[in-house]
Amino acid sequence: MSEAPFKLHLDHPRETPLGAPFEVSGWVAAREPIKAVGNGGSDTEWLALHERSDLRESHPEWPHLVGFAGKLGSGALSGDSLALELHWGETKTIHPVYLSPVSPPPDHLQVRQVGSVWGDRFYPAGREMFDQIAGVFAAADYPLPQAKRILDFGSGCGRVLRSFAEVSHAGEIWGCDIDGESIAWNQANLGHIGQFYTNPTEPPTTFANEYFDAIYSVSVFTHLPEDLQMAWVRELHRIMAPGGRLVPSFHGEHYWQKDPGVAAEVKETGFAYRTGEVTAGLPDFYMVAYHSIEYIHDRWGPWFEVVAHHPRCIDGAHDAVALRRR
Repeated sequence: MSEAPFKLHLDHPRETPLGAPFEVSGWVAAREPIKAVGNGGSDTEWLALHERSDLRESHPEWPHLVGFAGKLGSGALSGDSLALELHWGETKTIHPVYLSPVSPPPDHLQVRQVGSVWGDRFYPAGREMFDQIAGVFAAADYPLPQAKRILDFGSGCGRVLRSFAEVSHAGEIWGCDIDGESIAWNQANLGHIGQFYTNPTEPPTTFANEYFDAIYSVSVFTHLPEDLQMAWVRELHRIMAPGGRLVPSFHGEHYWQKDPGVAAEVKETGFAYRTGEVTAGLPDFYMVAYHSIEYIHDRWGPWFEVVAHHPRCIDGAHDAVALRRR
């Protein structure tokens, strides 16, 4: 059997990326000088090469060894296989690296978080929402990946939070939810990404004062009655560091204009709450709430200043608002 002409090791990703572009890093060794490592599905995306002197002693049989790092687009992926194009000496080849597929959470936990079973689309859809939320933070001059402590308030089974597994970030990640079963699932399956906490249905939490500098929340304030959500607004203010950012989603005009009765109430008071069928595993009060942006300015104003409003920003449906802690 002939000896392999090169050796490639992939540090990241280990699992199939949820979206693109995605970060790629690792190293490759060969008998001849390594000239390029890039996207095997495109000739326009190349990774940066750098010295890996830390590996020289452990791989003396390879005269040429370099690290690679950067981002690649979706063209590099085919199912759960990552195609890397390698150039060394006068040789070019496309080398497949097989990745572990990302398994979605159990169906009943998906239903609790999103109302239906999304299957293999559960986490990729969450990655799209993550990018939208990160865009809101960035537009508010507060890059989410640079935050020291980040909280996904109402994380469910990690639909959005799971994206931190493939996005470089500087701080610690937390997820909290009233659904203890989802939190237990996260601890068992997403514990390598962050820490998780089952919060009570009413404040306070056990988090210290001014602990987080970035908090986001998808589809939580869209379901709480007014007195309970205002209690949580005060609690999020307590646990947020001075000058920190809160980005929640809410049912804006796109939703409340569909029902004349709801629209009339929101136009008059800024808020409406409607009851209906209870979702198995969730409290009876977890129904449907609607807001106007004027209501957020007025009622949330003592605790948070509105920096920007992004209608239909989250998944083309929910509004998002960037808030600065007062």
